[in-house]
Amino acid sequence: MHRALLALVFVLAACSQGKAPEHGKDVRIVSLTPSATEVVAALGAEAQLVGVDEYSDFPVAVQRLPKVGSFLAPNLEAIVLLKPSVVIVDDIHGETAGALRDNGIRVIECAMHALPDLRAALHAVGDQLGRSEQANAAIAKIDAAVEHAAAQRPAKHPRVLAVIDREAGGLGNLIAVGPGSWVDELLAIVGGDNVLVASGVRYPKVSLEEVLRGQPDVILDLSQSNTDLAPWSQVDVPATRDHRVKALPMFVSRPTVRLDEALALIEAALAR
Repeated sequence: MHRALLALVFVLAACSQGKAPEHGKDVRIVSLTPSATEVVAALGAEAQLVGVDEYSDFPVAVQRLPKVGSFLAPNLEAIVLLKPSVVIVDDIHGETAGALRDNGIRVIECAMHALPDLRAALHAVGDQLGRSEQANAAIAKIDAAVEHAAAQRPAKHPRVLAVIDREAGGLGNLIAVGPGSWVDELLAIVGGDNVLVASGVRYPKVSLEEVLRGQPDVILDLSQSNTDLAPWSQVDVPATRDHRVKALPMFVSRPTVRLDEALALIEAALAR
């Protein structure tokens, strides 16, 4: 009972809802983050999505939906014009959430930074859409993926630098994965040691000197520029000498219900 109560408190703290649940096929949903879009689809409510942010690209069908701005700059007018009954926002969308409520639109606020956030979002959105059973099934799949990946952890952990952004054709403006971030959490599950574990922020901007100091055994490039890995030859570290610079799809860099795929891709990239 105590454990169940704590779980309920955590879910309510992570995802602020208010008002009564929205049930039925006539519910019109707008999602302002790729992670929330995946959550809705995992709950079997993809057909109820009427609009998504510019970066939502999975499932493939959502790419044809009206776009309502970017993650950092939602377009309030575009959202309201779609006449949604529910809008799922992130914790950075406070101003937009307030404006939506002023327009009489129901808002579900879900932070999306780490695994507990993903589980909480599935619970909260599932409860509000009358799809708690589907939420439980999705969470069970996530937990099974974590358990399986953790069981495969190697005895020797490679040192890993994971980069989520850089300039096209070069290594300028490097944004990497720090402690407490989604990818940092996945690395810990599969047995990779983040070279930026001592960084004070989730996504630090790093210089080439810091890359050299980190001496990573593996570099994971999750940036939009990762179709060209040649610029990494500029740095002399174990990862470049041993040809262990790996490009991974961008979806791995954000909280995703496709956790089994994300963990498998990281495992393969870290394997010798």
